[in-house]
Amino acid sequence: MPKTQYAQVDENGNIILPPELARELGIAPGDEVRVEPNGHGLKLRSPLTALKRVYVEVTNRCNLNCATCMRNVWDANYGGMTLDTFQQILASLSVLPQKPEIFFGGYGEPLSHPKCLEMIELAKAAGHSVALISNGILLTEQVTQKLIDLRLDKLWVSLDGASPECYMDVRLGDSLPLILENLTRLRMQKYKTFGFSTWAGVPKLGIAFVAMKRNIHDLNEVIKLGMRLGAVEFSVSNVLAHNAELLDENLYLRSMNVAPSAQMSPLIQVPLMDIDEQTVPALAEVLNGMNRLELFGGMMNQNRDQCPFVERGSLAIRQDGKVSPCLPLLYTHEHYLDTRKRTSREYFVGDVTQTDLLEIWNEAEYLKLRKRLQDFDFSPCVFCNSCEMANENLEDCFGNVQPTCGGCLWAQGLIRCP
Repeated sequence: MPKTQYAQVDENGNIILPPELARELGIAPGDEVRVEPNGHGLKLRSPLTALKRVYVEVTNRCNLNCATCMRNVWDANYGGMTLDTFQQILASLSVLPQKPEIFFGGYGEPLSHPKCLEMIELAKAAGHSVALISNGILLTEQVTQKLIDLRLDKLWVSLDGASPECYMDVRLGDSLPLILENLTRLRMQKYKTFGFSTWAGVPKLGIAFVAMKRNIHDLNEVIKLGMRLGAVEFSVSNVLAHNAELLDENLYLRSMNVAPSAQMSPLIQVPLMDIDEQTVPALAEVLNGMNRLELFGGMMNQNRDQCPFVERGSLAIRQDGKVSPCLPLLYTHEHYLDTRKRTSREYFVGDVTQTDLLEIWNEAEYLKLRKRLQDFDFSPCVFCNSCEMANENLEDCFGNVQPTCGGCLWAQGLIRCP
């Protein structure tokens, strides 16, 4: 059980956080921290100066051609990050007292990079927590043992179906039996290394699932399968529709049309209850009809108008060294906003091959952008989507210029990254 911690209130009414909690949140003296109501309490957000996660795209090449991938709708140069560039990133981060997590991910298969394991070794030696997302095909016995020996903290594997037919329908490949064989072997190798409990060993296994009409029926089977393989976490995302075929697979068109502000709607508080054939239909009607809903003690729709990348204290580095505030802005691509096609233009705040990463992170304009994203003062393009400004992320009717994030489906909680 996590240790219970208490803040103190001094004679001037100032809240003093426990030092260890402040360090965990990345709060230093002089930082500005946003505080907002959260049901019956307060939500304390991390300061915008705290860098907690660095997404590193070591390559944008991949050994699969999935129907759901952004790679189908971009015109990008393919390549891989050099070892020198990665070492520059680590050198920049070495001065931080709290080392951010290094997350190997982006729009390629990290394990297809010939230096990926060496990069993981360097990051772990530098004191970073390290995670990696993979399609699971390249998890050979040798690679898996190396990940165990290096103490990779978390391994995410994309699994969009529990049956070969369902997996093939999404991933356009017949690799599911091989992936399951690899993950079964991973669990056995962890058992040999760590003994009685694979839960005590690393890497922890996470499963990422992209939900669509064609595979949502398989979600529960994927979760059961993942648990048998030792998964400790599941990340479920909607699909980002890059073409008309995927638009027909959307599970969130009605949810997009819920007004961002629904203070006139009644608040409905739903307690913990059994989820079965009696409760599911009734809850489905409530979920579809109301915007203000407290389900099992937590408010629904609280992640609307919130940039998850800012909330995580993260940034993303493309394989060529260019730095973006988030993964979706690494590449120019098209996707559908409701039934309207939108072009999201790539956007960068720097280049680690030319400038120190912490200089980029602390640059005044980038800090102002993160503040704008936390306040989320953008036009509600996801809900409105009625003018030509919604066709791109270059400007909006509030006077914002690129990047304009009112049409970002990540910021509305519809698309998720692990």
